[in-house]
Amino acid sequence: MNKIYDYLIIGAGPAGMAGAIEASKAALSVLVLDQASSAGGQIYRNLGQTKPQQAFVLGNDYLAGRPLLAEFMAANCDYKPQAQVWHIETHEQGFIVSALINGESTTYVASHLLLAHGAMERPMAIPGWHKPGVMTAGAGQILLKSSGLLPKEVILAGSGPLLLLLAQQYRAGGVTIKALLDTTPKANYWRALPWLVAGLTTPKQLIKGLWLTLAQRIKVPYITGVSDLQITGEHSACGVRYTVAGTVHNIACEVIMLHQGLISETQMGQLLGCSQRWSDVKQCWHTQVGAAGQTSVAKIQVAGDAGAVGGGYVAQLQGRIAGLTRAHNAGKIQTRQSKVRLIWLKLRVKQLNWAQGLVERLYQPAKWLSKPSGCTIVCRCEQVSAATITSIASAGCAGVNQLKGFTRAGMGPCQGRQCGLNMGYLVANAQNRPMSKVQPLSVRPPLSPISLGQLAKGTDW
Repeated sequence: MNKIYDYLIIGAGPAGMAGAIEASKAALSVLVLDQASSAGGQIYRNLGQTKPQQAFVLGNDYLAGRPLLAEFMAANCDYKPQAQVWHIETHEQGFIVSALINGESTTYVASHLLLAHGAMERPMAIPGWHKPGVMTAGAGQILLKSSGLLPKEVILAGSGPLLLLLAQQYRAGGVTIKALLDTTPKANYWRALPWLVAGLTTPKQLIKGLWLTLAQRIKVPYITGVSDLQITGEHSACGVRYTVAGTVHNIACEVIMLHQGLISETQMGQLLGCSQRWSDVKQCWHTQVGAAGQTSVAKIQVAGDAGAVGGGYVAQLQGRIAGLTRAHNAGKIQTRQSKVRLIWLKLRVKQLNWAQGLVERLYQPAKWLSKPSGCTIVCRCEQVSAATITSIASAGCAGVNQLKGFTRAGMGPCQGRQCGLNMGYLVANAQNRPMSKVQPLSVRPPLSPISLGQLAKGTDW
């Protein structure tokens, strides 16, 4: 019989690493599964192998993850990189987790789970977003962190802190930024103004954000009030068309990077039956999580951006809270000092989440982005257009799951990650329903593609 772990953590980003460190210190048997080839998550991707020139371009915030990474690599836990989790289910001993490792499916059993698999970029379904030459800002960062690759010139379009950070990194790397097209609605600034008080509770982060915004406005062609973005080019991207104050403009470029903020990855939580909640502020679904990472399902915790997007530092604190709580509940730590530390960590996270309210309101997506229309491709895997989805939704389709059966939208390799949210918007718009009443796409295994041969070899439980 295979080993039964006390704590199985999915994801080796800041939350997963911190949770593993705290749990392993308490002598719990810990296993960490991560799909990347090295620990760090997206924010600290490839940190252990970064070259000096990459480090200069990526900046001090990226290098700040080195102590956490070193502590994790020295921790007494089992760590499996390049492990693509494709299924999780309950078991008499707790949970079964199946993952593809080196092309073969391997199964693990654990009594408790910590889901720390992070967030993804919000799908930005604009005309032409599926064409070659168009990628997300996050993809641009992956190329930079993993391989040191930089485009010669680029257009950055969308909204959010990551877009500004990438602009700064690209400038440091000598990339020509032909334009930064900001889709942030002007009304957002007024909506966020009352939350400036919350932002003042973290003055260092506030000043850094203001400086980052100001630097891009001064040093690159920074265009605000952008709407109606379109990618031009017949077969591949050759530029961008956009509108400002009723006037249409065009800029030529063969590389366009889009970004519209981050949303939590919820599929694992959904598969396990954890309660999901729609947030009007964040404009996304997220797994309901308590102060210690607890979910509606016993013995399952969520930490970091997988629960609510808050950045690397908050994720690290939440991971430590989750790991410490697991150790406390197992009777491994009962000291007064550890209890006081746990209380302090929870208070600090609460404060930082309150301050995050400023960012969430400032960079709330423009409403026009939730209304793709016409021949705009919504489901890229199955090439299903907005017009097709709207037509079926207007005819009385019960929701996105019935829509999936009619159109195959959401049935491709991404399993609805890239189209599910926009399918929900289109149903809500067509039927005049709030998004909270349009249930998200149901999740079924496999969570990622797996062959029948791999499946047959991986059934050892």
